[in-house]
Amino acid sequence: MDPWTVDDLDRWLDWIHQRHNEFDYRYIYLVYLAAHAREPLQGEVTVAVNPGGGCVLRAGVGDRGLLLADDQERERFAQHLRRRYCGDRYPSMQAWEAAQHEDFLDEAPWRFGGR
Repeated sequence: MDPWTVDDLDRWLDWIHQRHNEFDYRYIYLVYLAAHAREPLQGEVTVAVNPGGGCVLRAGVGDRGLLLADDQERERFAQHLRRRYCGDRYPSMQAWEAAQHEDFLDEAPWRFGGR
């Protein structure tokens, strides 16, 4: 199956939220950071770098990926994430991720049991 394109960006982000559930914020932040990688990356998020500056980001196993064709699409992607997740509430994606992580930690005992 072909990767998603920038035109399908919100559908891809929705897929990440559904697929990764309570850890979705982590994948969103990692793809944000990985979007400007110039070298291939392996891990929770992978980046396949294409000739000409494009790349395919994948958020975990089973992701068909998001194709960013060039540097312009990489920047468009990053701007879209900042608008969608930060809005007027957070000054940066790093601040957004930190707030999401705090929410996760607050809910973890309830979700997973414990003290």
